[in-house]
Amino acid sequence: MTAPETRAGVAPVPQGARGHLRALGPGIVMALAWMSAGDLIASSVSGADYGYALMWALVLSLLARYVFVAAIAKYVLCNNNSSNSIMEGFARIWRPLPFIIGLCAFALGFGYATYIIKGAGTAFYNLIGRPGDSEWGVFYSAAALVAVTLLLLFTRRQYATFEFVARAAAVILLGSFGAVVLIQGFDPAEFVQGLTFQVPESTGGFESLVIVAALIGGVGGSTTNLMYNYFLQDKGWLTPKHRKIQLIDLAVGMLVILVINLAIWVTAAETSVAGSAIDDANALAGLLGSTIGLAGEILFWLGLFFITFTTFPAYSYGQTKLLMDGVVNTFRPAGDAASQVAGEDFEKKASFRWLQGGFLLVLPLIFSLPVMPSFVELTILVNALAAIAGPIIIIAIIVLTTSSKFVLRQHVNRWWMTAALIVVGGIGVWASYQAIVGIF
Repeated sequence: MTAPETRAGVAPVPQGARGHLRALGPGIVMALAWMSAGDLIASSVSGADYGYALMWALVLSLLARYVFVAAIAKYVLCNNNSSNSIMEGFARIWRPLPFIIGLCAFALGFGYATYIIKGAGTAFYNLIGRPGDSEWGVFYSAAALVAVTLLLLFTRRQYATFEFVARAAAVILLGSFGAVVLIQGFDPAEFVQGLTFQVPESTGGFESLVIVAALIGGVGGSTTNLMYNYFLQDKGWLTPKHRKIQLIDLAVGMLVILVINLAIWVTAAETSVAGSAIDDANALAGLLGSTIGLAGEILFWLGLFFITFTTFPAYSYGQTKLLMDGVVNTFRPAGDAASQVAGEDFEKKASFRWLQGGFLLVLPLIFSLPVMPSFVELTILVNALAAIAGPIIIIAIIVLTTSSKFVLRQHVNRWWMTAALIVVGGIGVWASYQAIVGIF
């Protein structure tokens, strides 16, 4: 990057970080890195248990994500402190805040890993024909995938491999679930009614409000949205002139996620098992199987495998970087400039690899053991809990983007932008409350 392309004093992104998050963007590839098993499971369970009734929560959560992530990007691109890290912005509000948020992100990263790795193992075990002991087959499959991931993490072109898998996942998901919707059709009247903020009585495997909280927590307000900071660094989008293309790219990503989720939702809502409790991955595979036979089940397992296998390497990387970025911005010496901190190449540190590999890849394997909760149960509960962290982060983002103390004066939020963020914050608080009440 040449000097004229940067804000005054902005340090260039370390070359060691280039390419590390290419699976996060642009467009469709970014969407697949964001779209986790939480999206697939929440949409499937919602459609199977409640038909179209809770579809409004999905649309609302994606709108919230767009507003929230666009605000994060605004600070990264348009701040007045020569920084390209959102954690540096949190430190300007309150020095301990980056550490608190980073620790929270890392803890949630562990929670995400428990079900994502188990989901990948479950899908892979089914795709290879369920050999051997069915109770331990998922664990062995998950362990094998984690071993492959650890091996890839120490090879030169590891993220190029993950990018290829992510692109394949996009094609398979859009093609397979879209084709099923076209084959089986859907009820337009019920579809429209599902957007009218109705909350039915709990009749499925999970409380309806817990599912709503999971949708908002898993899609709209989780700490994973902060990973977008590193996507911008990776693409070299670090100045106000990149704002327009960033907003377009973000909109494309949200549209892809919406189309895939709606296709999954409609498939679940229109199957013969709709209205029954779904709390097991095999039952979810049966949703497609009941529509187009064995090919439908294979499509489900392929979709789940590609989503999970492209997600947990990216999540383990991003959540670990959030932790280390938070630690450095909280405990950095007072004399260090923001550009110096932003220029640190965390990935080259041995501590980064130990944290990423040990705590977010190997340790979560415990939850793939037969005695642990099912994949679907872990997914819903963790994503509901993710909503709890949302309000703190949203409040901090509102502060950072509504004052010329933090961003360039011409990029300070207009009143309607701030109002939109306040609404998103209110949704986050409501989802947090519902998550706590519904789970505990």
